[in-house]
Amino acid sequence: MKSPSKPVLAAALHRYNDTPQPDFCGLSPAQMHPLLYQPLGPASVVQLRANVPDEVLNQVPFLRLTEAFLQLLQRETPLRLTPLGALPRKYLRELYAHGFLREEGLETGLFTLSREIDSLAITTLHQTTRLAGLARLVRGQLLLTKKGTQLLDPAHRPALWALVLDTFTNRFLWASHDGYPSQTVGQTGWAYSVYLLARFGQQPHPVSFYAAHYQRAFPFVLAEFTDPVYRTPLEQLTHCYGVRTFERGLNWFGLLGPEPQASVLYQPDQPLSASPLLAQLFDVQQAPV
Repeated sequence: MKSPSKPVLAAALHRYNDTPQPDFCGLSPAQMHPLLYQPLGPASVVQLRANVPDEVLNQVPFLRLTEAFLQLLQRETPLRLTPLGALPRKYLRELYAHGFLREEGLETGLFTLSREIDSLAITTLHQTTRLAGLARLVRGQLLLTKKGTQLLDPAHRPALWALVLDTFTNRFLWASHDGYPSQTVGQTGWAYSVYLLARFGQQPHPVSFYAAHYQRAFPFVLAEFTDPVYRTPLEQLTHCYGVRTFERGLNWFGLLGPEPQASVLYQPDQPLSASPLLAQLFDVQQAPV
């Protein structure tokens, strides 16, 4: 039997790449590629909206926390860190007191905010601020950079928002704050999760619903959960995905609503919906239903 010619194979591959796939929730492979590798690029179905007004950006908790930190650094520069390289207690409490991000252990009194590691949000903030080049460490002191000073200008706020999001999603390692075996779940394809939330988030759906869609799109991630002692691989994936994507991810950017309880965002049966902020921050091109 004669093998198909190269032009025939190329045409078949082209048709496949342009065909919506059920496993990609209606997106084609050609649409998934930029969503993975250039999540907010010009070819992606998820785009950041331009010229977002201040009243919208004011609702982004992690952006507000970053701005508060930069203002603190501007006031205190140089800010001397502890011998372990962490923020001193008084600054931790000042940042947390803004109330932009609440954490269950601190709110319930399970522990007090004595060290930087007591707050995952502030630990992440410290790391992302330096990764973004907004602050730098010099001989045990944290200094606001020229870039940080420039982006504190209200006229540059949209650029700061874009930088904070890019740093959090592409440079900061989401797996650094948990003990799950996978280094990639949640962060790989994070923009696909935004797509899913925009597509289905008008009605409440449980974490397991979104995790199942994620697993269908990226079936290889299931193989990273190999310890069946407490849960099945799918259950482990669902918990990991819920923690990283929702509890410590999209929730920190105000994309979940209304007022989700952070303590249960990783639970498989926890219903989630999209906040109005998602559509105000992102332009998401939806595939046909």
